[in-house]
Amino acid sequence: MAVKWYKIYDFEEDGYEPQQLYSVRTIDVKGKLLCLGRLPEGYVAVDDKCPHGAGGRLGMGKCDEHGIVTCPIHRYRYDLKTGKGLQSDYVNNYEVETRYDGVYIGIKQKNWWPF
Repeated sequence: MAVKWYKIYDFEEDGYEPQQLYSVRTIDVKGKLLCLGRLPEGYVAVDDKCPHGAGGRLGMGKCDEHGIVTCPIHRYRYDLKTGKGLQSDYVNNYEVETRYDGVYIGIKQKNWWPF
């Protein structure tokens, strides 16, 4: 699968630290809601919707100093770096790159050609 990159922060417009350490927020990338977190090692992203059924938004949760985000509804917890849940489930994680001009997120694109 090919990866398409989307610029989510532009350092010229947003500054060089547009998000605080250990914070999470919901971002919309072409209609796909993602939870974007900032850790000392950089930005990380996972699906925004918690899979526990109530549809909690991880971007409205809290992130601790270990990079674990807690869902605001049922307190399910996920590692922002891997997407692995502490309760044995998971959320998808996404590639994030910090480049000279901003922060980019990679979304895998389905190939339309079957060969």
